[in-house]
Amino acid sequence: MDQVKVEEIAEEPWEETIDFLTADMPPQEIDITVLADRYRQYLSELQEYDLSVPAKAIRICAALLKMKTQALEFEQAEEEDQELEEDPMAFEDEEMMQEELMEENTERIEIKDGPDLEVPVKQKPKRRMRLDELKGALEDAVEVKQRRDERRERRAEMDQEFEMDEEDLTQKLNQLLGSIKDKITTESDEEINFDDLIEQKDREEKIEKFKHMLHLENDEKVRLIQEEFLGDLKVQPQELEENPEQETDYIAN
Repeated sequence: MDQVKVEEIAEEPWEETIDFLTADMPPQEIDITVLADRYRQYLSELQEYDLSVPAKAIRICAALLKMKTQALEFEQAEEEDQELEEDPMAFEDEEMMQEELMEENTERIEIKDGPDLEVPVKQKPKRRMRLDELKGALEDAVEVKQRRDERRERRAEMDQEFEMDEEDLTQKLNQLLGSIKDKITTESDEEINFDDLIEQKDREEKIEKFKHMLHLENDEKVRLIQEEFLGDLKVQPQELEENPEQETDYIAN
């Protein structure tokens, strides 16, 4: 395609792009393998003409290529099965060996009737699909891929938020350990609720302090206690158990 045509297509929704690339195919029999190659070529031309490639277009292309691969693999497997049906002697010896082995194992094992199970039917990959069916499948695939990407980005952002150098981490852990000791001394108790250590009562602070608490527990500075599933999380300093009068700064390992 020339640059002008590519630019025109790039401005349209992805559904319109699919319509253009399949204009010469019957709507009831869209060839996935041909469409996947055409769509990949379309993205290559976008890059060739220095046009931006939308993230959704990349997801559509990935979905098409996956559908193409599954369809071709299924066709190849069917062809191999057909060849075996036409030449049964090719696997007769192997089949007899498997039957003998199964009979041998069956004699040793007492078989009891179990509950009836409904085996889910796996949909066969298709090389040709209706146009509306194809668009629906692509929309579902894009939504799934987008949700995965968003979760991956959120996890990366969270990891980045909690990245810190060793000196900063040690300082925060010392402050947290000091807060625990102060509250234990003030309340004259051996343990406190984890929620009592959260000052701002927001999600970010709670996650950060929980990670720091895991550091302290890993180095045996505190013991985390949760008597029941999803119950209150309690914190018990280990140092106070051994020597209540001893004051020791935390050193990150």
